[in-house]
Amino acid sequence: MQLRHTLPARIFHWTLAPLAIALVTTGLYITNPPRTGGSLRTARRLHNLAGMLFTGGLIARLYYGFLRREWRMILPERHDLKKLPAFAAYQLYLTEKKPKFRKYNVGQKFIYTFWPLAALLVLPLGFFLYAPKLFALPIKRLGGLNRVRNLLYYGTLLSAATIAGHIYLGLTDSTGKLKSIFTGCYKRGT
Repeated sequence: MQLRHTLPARIFHWTLAPLAIALVTTGLYITNPPRTGGSLRTARRLHNLAGMLFTGGLIARLYYGFLRREWRMILPERHDLKKLPAFAAYQLYLTEKKPKFRKYNVGQKFIYTFWPLAALLVLPLGFFLYAPKLFALPIKRLGGLNRVRNLLYYGTLLSAATIAGHIYLGLTDSTGKLKSIFTGCYKRGT
């Protein structure tokens, strides 16, 4: 057995994951609320609370990751990119041969690299909409509130797609690796 995910990493994962899903779902709800039922006010409050908690949790997670130099494991490297065609063929069921990667495959690395970069775009936009008078100048430079809303909407759709991709890649890898996000340990060959 080897330690695959430390306890703090698992705690961060299982606190940030539901917050990210809450942000995506409430954000989409706020963008296009149904005409009947539901409270837009409640959705906004939940969204704002999830956003504040997610921001704090993400900063703490990134700090923890930099302390442990985890960024070296999640950035796609040259040898990962060389395996990209074989990985795509395997994921698209064109071959049964699964390419070997270290801790994370190239798809996971792209997603894990995308998330902090997306957060650098999406989180400030969310704060702009939260306090538009305070952030009037950056909103004006971005082309107005409607442009900010559109950028945030597209960022939300991309985030939703990568969350789905993350779940897919986690469920289609080995059972042992999937269990490790709960237990921390991974036994090779499971």
